[in-house]
Amino acid sequence: MNYFKWATTILLLLTILILSPLQSLASFKFSDVPAEREYFKEVHYIANKGIVNKSINFNPRDKLRRSHVAKMLVIATGNQNVPLINMKIVGLDPASEQYKYANIALQKGFFILNSNGRFNPNEEIKREEMAYALSVAFKLSEKVTAQKPLVLTDVSNHKYAERINGLYYAGITQGDNKKFLPQEKLIRSHFALFVARALDKQFALKVKAPDQQSSVKYVKVKTGDDKDPLNVRSAPSASSKIIDALPNGTLVEVIGSTGVWLKVNIAGVEGYIHEYYTTTNLDSDKPAPIPPKPEPPTPTPSAKLMGKVTVTNLNVRSAGNSSAPLVASLKIGQKVEVLSISGYWAKIRMGSTTGYVHKTYLKLLNQTGNPLRDRVIVVDAGHGGHDPGTVKSSQTEKTITLNVSKKLEAKLRSAGAKVLMTRSTDKYYSLEERTNFAKSNYAEAFVSIHVNAAGFTAKGTETFYDSSSNVNATESRDLATFIQRNIVQKANMVDRGVKDSRFYVIRNNNVAAVLVELGFLSNADDYKKLTSETYANIYADAIYQGLYQYYYKQ
Repeated sequence: MNYFKWATTILLLLTILILSPLQSLASFKFSDVPAEREYFKEVHYIANKGIVNKSINFNPRDKLRRSHVAKMLVIATGNQNVPLINMKIVGLDPASEQYKYANIALQKGFFILNSNGRFNPNEEIKREEMAYALSVAFKLSEKVTAQKPLVLTDVSNHKYAERINGLYYAGITQGDNKKFLPQEKLIRSHFALFVARALDKQFALKVKAPDQQSSVKYVKVKTGDDKDPLNVRSAPSASSKIIDALPNGTLVEVIGSTGVWLKVNIAGVEGYIHEYYTTTNLDSDKPAPIPPKPEPPTPTPSAKLMGKVTVTNLNVRSAGNSSAPLVASLKIGQKVEVLSISGYWAKIRMGSTTGYVHKTYLKLLNQTGNPLRDRVIVVDAGHGGHDPGTVKSSQTEKTITLNVSKKLEAKLRSAGAKVLMTRSTDKYYSLEERTNFAKSNYAEAFVSIHVNAAGFTAKGTETFYDSSSNVNATESRDLATFIQRNIVQKANMVDRGVKDSRFYVIRNNNVAAVLVELGFLSNADDYKKLTSETYANIYADAIYQGLYQYYYKQ
């Protein structure tokens, strides 16, 4: 009899678990958050912790209101049971849920009432106010110093600069192309990423100090006089036009060099500064040395194939393997003659010295003929097989991307490129299989083609690269910029910009890698183009031209 009761109880419990809508993270999935989105794991992580409700849709592109952020931060920080205090919040009923979470959020200092005593719970929140709330909630704030400079370029004079700096160095956000966009409205997918990264280090972005970044080099201006700025010139010559002036102590990004002149990036504008007025020791306060008379630039070697170094330091070895003795070291932007390539190893010559380098860290540049000839380019048509991607009126993302990819393949092959397709048929491959395919075939560039979907008003093209893991982030950004510009111009698309994001196939690549979202199938105007054979050719040609221009740039 006892055995019968025990068995019945177990059966009842199993039935409850099976029928329960509160499914585990392993089985629960929002219908509008596909696995390839960068925020897939983070969204389901915070849903499983009860920070957002589990339902059919997550609505990742919806804008967040102040009441939403207050509730999510209160729950995320474990303060949902904090006793309420007697506080008048204009417009909120003390018996309402909005009042409860606003009351606790105000107690904890996440928010501040406006001058009229209002919380404005239904007001869409800007990223700057989110940064303040998130920084207070998780105690993230960093003073701007030489060790932790302000990398996000659009908040240097912002009232929350230190709090935004704290989010950067905690691995919460790295902005969009080094911009935080403080006035932009916050959307649900971004906030899910931020909260998950704050709660669990497994989601945090990898943070590198400016002088330690593999594909980005910084120097510090050292003129020896705080009142004497360093001129930025339009060309590597003391007689060229002055386009800017940098105060003593300024940190500046170096993107190349010509002799003693450093090519620098200042808020998106390129110019040149003399290297003798700079130091690579970002903490040094010693006065700058008096520069000797500048020497003429070292002439670029003449060869059929050149390699341009894309990382700060590149080891040159005596043989084509990572255990061979070192014979030299190359700097970012330096060019060498490429004698031959075997797999991932390139035999190079610099002056009278020959050696071997890993070609991942070289941008290979043809000196004659088509810039694309012999370049190993992987074209990745998104989705496939049982995964249709975005669908509207029987039109599927997997079909559109394969059509454009095949047309791009034909154009690249006619230019002499070595093109590798992750899929040429309606077959499914995992994201890991796609990146492994590129690596095992010694890829030099990777282009993943997709189609977007959101509310019917969202439209346009956007192109992504990754700076969190990909050592060739700067090259990826260059390639993304060329492709984005061509699609916008040739297909007359709304320009949604080039964006730094952590999509799996670009963050798990180590070459110039981009993910292109051609347009929104959910938008009527974009839909007409995405389903047009004429525009399929235009899209393919635009991506081809982007690749051509990327490799043409020496």
